[in-house]
Amino acid sequence: MKPLSNSIKQIAITQFHHGKSIREVARALSISIHAAHKIRRAIKEHIPVNKPGRPSKVSGVTKRVLARQFDIGQLGTLQEGQRFVQSTEGVHVDERTIRAYLSSENVDRYLKQKRTDLTDDQKSARMKFAEEHLHWSLEDWKNVMFSDETLIYRIEARGRRSYYKKCDTNYIRPHHSQRTKQGGGGKILFWGCITYYGVGYASKLDQGLDSDTYIEVLKDYVFSSRDWYGIDPGKFIFQHDNASIHTANIVKNYIKKSKIPIMVWPANSPDLNLIETIWAYLKDQLGRYSQDAKDIDELWERIQDIWNNIPEDLIHKLYESMPRRMQAVMQSKGEHIRY
Repeated sequence: MKPLSNSIKQIAITQFHHGKSIREVARALSISIHAAHKIRRAIKEHIPVNKPGRPSKVSGVTKRVLARQFDIGQLGTLQEGQRFVQSTEGVHVDERTIRAYLSSENVDRYLKQKRTDLTDDQKSARMKFAEEHLHWSLEDWKNVMFSDETLIYRIEARGRRSYYKKCDTNYIRPHHSQRTKQGGGGKILFWGCITYYGVGYASKLDQGLDSDTYIEVLKDYVFSSRDWYGIDPGKFIFQHDNASIHTANIVKNYIKKSKIPIMVWPANSPDLNLIETIWAYLKDQLGRYSQDAKDIDELWERIQDIWNNIPEDLIHKLYESMPRRMQAVMQSKGEHIRY
């Protein structure tokens, strides 16, 4: 085979640098595919990698701006993304393409959490709270006991369930549905508290919760939980939210008389109360039982078993998050944060 001239080789190299394929170069220069391949192999480290598929209709800049608009909430649906691309690039892309653009920019879809609207005063109170505790260390937060109440239903405590079936099956089998009962088949009002060192005492409130009952809870469980873990009484702080029962005058008078040091708590701030995550963990663990509790007594036994075995490392991680939560509240200017 007659060797190729240097001029032919140089033209081939130039075409490879412009993204031409081996077959396209061989055809254009009337040389063999083997010869074109040999030239390309010799310079492969210096030529751009060919991207497979058709070129994108939308520029990289538009994709980045699109992702940014979704990230800051200016765009909220794939249809709005389509209209944005249409107005910017003058081309139509389908919803799957918008989703792919967002994924390439590390933007994904999440379910919105239901949260109460915060008033300006509530935002200001949250900002003030965060500012006052912004420089608290983990050692400071270790002195705080978090508390709250939650309702647990005997049937509905099991949470969401899934099942498997053949796609062409139209009839319903027993395992295709989750059994429910009016009122949840009975419920338990549960009060609990946590410290950095572990969960405190807990109470099943059979008669519901009123001011007198809450005073009994405070009397029986707050200091006893503190002393069980040996928390310094001179540094100890008790947290509860602004529920009407917690702030009733009779309760305030008891707290003052008993000298329970209370953390001033901003209203509508469950995202700052560590025990909310413990409630979620507790209910998730209840949902792992294969059968519903047969009665309230069995439900209470399960609750106690889970409560007394809540992992300490989970609690430690929650306490370690408090400095970050304070910073997040400041950055969000008092709005809800993702915790």
